[in-house]
Amino acid sequence: MLCVLPNLVLAQEDIILFHNCENLFYPLNDSITEDDDFTAEGKKHWTFKRYNNKLNALAKTYIAVDEKTLPSIIGLAEVENDEVLKALTQATVLRKAGYKFIHYPSKDIRGIDVALLYNPKRFTVKEHYVLPSISDKQTDRTRDVLYIEGTLNKLDLCIYVVHAPSRRENNIKKKLRHNIFSQIYNHIDSLRKGGKENFIVMGDFNDNPWDKTVEKGFCLKDTINNSTPFLKNLMYANKNQTGSYVYSGSYLSFDQFIVTKSVEERLLYDEVFTRSHIFKPSFLVKNDKSYAIDIPFSTYKGYYYQGGISDHFPIIMKLKTD
Repeated sequence: MLCVLPNLVLAQEDIILFHNCENLFYPLNDSITEDDDFTAEGKKHWTFKRYNNKLNALAKTYIAVDEKTLPSIIGLAEVENDEVLKALTQATVLRKAGYKFIHYPSKDIRGIDVALLYNPKRFTVKEHYVLPSISDKQTDRTRDVLYIEGTLNKLDLCIYVVHAPSRRENNIKKKLRHNIFSQIYNHIDSLRKGGKENFIVMGDFNDNPWDKTVEKGFCLKDTINNSTPFLKNLMYANKNQTGSYVYSGSYLSFDQFIVTKSVEERLLYDEVFTRSHIFKPSFLVKNDKSYAIDIPFSTYKGYYYQGGISDHFPIIMKLKTD
């Protein structure tokens, strides 16, 4: 019984991870999206050798989170299609975990989407869909918000995977990001009124937790009725401390977990699962002493191939799920 005990204890805990894995494109051209740079003939000379190296590096990253178990749920951003998800889950060492995946093609102009990987032995999916697009403008073509409902061990969960519009073009899509966050909040609120209680929003928001788009979109501050917000951004405490992304030598906390109190109360912490929720082992950090902070070791720097994993650090949480 003493030999079995660690596994019994472990079975009551589950790891959830989110990662913007930086342009996980299949190396062949898709004629209906703007993915030409990520082909062998394109500006980035994206070959199958580089593609396979990236797949294996991503698999190594997710395995390295915990020496005892793999993540039960992995949210991903910047994946092109089912082909890359099949390769990641079936053609790397991750195949031993038997991951399944959920993915819907979006209208993103570059053809990059969000997706969810899950271990079916730990997470039972009940339903999934994407939230309705809030804009039909050609200029607003962006990633969908993926919604998944299921049971993680014994814990019922409602999960959203998000990759909000970027800050390019002088942050022209700031309002669109706010509208998307508000849409998610309203969807959560309607489900809460129907009896759901455990929610996790994870993703690359392209805004910080303290930016007004996030605070107001998710109603993270006290409302006009002085009621307590039912959502909490777990990355708020990272302000001026750390981040999952670096721009112009400064940390940004674009990758975030937003949860309900019922989920927050189940969080477990140790030397790896810290309250920053950022996972950055040495192999994910660029080896360059000229930087004062830890820089993610990205696959590309502009058009220059570095061979790194991603320009974002993953974010992680561990939950008690019994």
